[in-house]
Amino acid sequence: MAFISSLISVAEPSGVWISIIKAFEAVTNNYVLAVIFLTVVIRLAWGLVDLVTKFNTQRMSEINSKLQPELDIIKNKYQNQPNLLQQKQNELYKKHYGKSYYAGCLVTMLIMALNMFIFFTLFSGLNTMSSYKITANYDNIKYTYANCLNVANKYWEDENIELVDKQEVFKDYENLRFSIKTDENNKKSVILTYLNNEVETELYQIDYKDSFSETVNVEPSEENPEGTVVISTNENIIKLIDKYFPTYEEGEEEGSKEVIIGYQSVENEDGTEQKQPIYLSSVLSKALNKKIVEVYDQTKEKFLWIQNIWIADSPFNKSIISYDKLRSQVIKNYIQEGEETIYNAFMPGLKEERSKANGYFILLILIIVSSLLSVFITKYYNKRRRIKKGLPEPETKGKGQMSQIIIPVLFGFFALLYNSVFAIYMLIGQVVSCVLTVPQLMFVDWLYNKINSKKEKTGLDSVDYSRKF
Repeated sequence: MAFISSLISVAEPSGVWISIIKAFEAVTNNYVLAVIFLTVVIRLAWGLVDLVTKFNTQRMSEINSKLQPELDIIKNKYQNQPNLLQQKQNELYKKHYGKSYYAGCLVTMLIMALNMFIFFTLFSGLNTMSSYKITANYDNIKYTYANCLNVANKYWEDENIELVDKQEVFKDYENLRFSIKTDENNKKSVILTYLNNEVETELYQIDYKDSFSETVNVEPSEENPEGTVVISTNENIIKLIDKYFPTYEEGEEEGSKEVIIGYQSVENEDGTEQKQPIYLSSVLSKALNKKIVEVYDQTKEKFLWIQNIWIADSPFNKSIISYDKLRSQVIKNYIQEGEETIYNAFMPGLKEERSKANGYFILLILIIVSSLLSVFITKYYNKRRRIKKGLPEPETKGKGQMSQIIIPVLFGFFALLYNSVFAIYMLIGQVVSCVLTVPQLMFVDWLYNKINSKKEKTGLDSVDYSRKF
């Protein structure tokens, strides 16, 4: 954007992940598609790394299955001596795994740590991007509103234009147009035009203001020897709003501060006609709201059923954020005084036109289902492999079961409470993992059998699984 609003507290993220996503976005011209392609690349590359984890897991699982009879003997013999039981189990593991047991655990832990690093750094980047996009999109609409109101104000105040002409233009607000154009020198202008018999006539044009703040001269004093006062952007925008949309205190007569630009006939319930005033504030509000809706439609970022990709996929979230939600996205000190007044000047009209439920928990459900499906595929494949090899099922009751529940719940938590872009990343990652799981396990199985076959031929496989205690 050309302007920098004081509302924005988060600079546009520029980390490694965000830079990579931007590179994909330059090709796809869509942020969500960029994230999807990045996710596929990450998961395909990670699939190679994950082969190491799966190989270690399969090796340990197979040895555990073969050791299960001895583990049962140890358990029965030392069931009343838990410390000794643990010691004997460790001795058995150490004897048959040797140093490879600890090496395998270390490699698995390093891979898990790397996986978590990727997950949380990407989460952090996309969460920061979400805050930036929400505040930047709001600022874009806010400055559009302020500049369009400003050009209407300049037109209304111009003494060279007949009052009756101004009144006729604003009464016919349906044919009133606001536009913002950029010339070859990247200079922006705000233009007020009027459409009459399909002929568009330019009524007024002013420079686009990136900031409405200004420094004014006042009488110097001891407290202010320089004799200058800075009027903030928000203060000047609120002055414009109050000029055309006055607020009324308790006891004041509604309409007493309004500018009347004409009258219209309204039919009463008894069939009689009554003249009612046409207020400048009413028609100007409708004309401005058309422009705000147009800008929102041009800049909103949606994907399939999700109306706003920077908000979670949930029917309890609206696609257009509330003021409280906006405040939660930025540091409190960066919000100027009067921001809520400005928000309430144009956002309610936009909400009435465009606000919808931002989703239906579809991403949440798909993420949990795909995560559980990946676990099921792995367990089913390993079970079939053990049956085929005639191996007993290792005693794993309670072991690893919690992680199989926690991980889908954790993914669901992130999908429910954070933006839809990150939820899409998690979903695509789980889908790719499901697709890769069987080919990975088949390759690991083949590689494991190949290595064991070589050991048997060279006489290196001399493990004795019949040791008694």
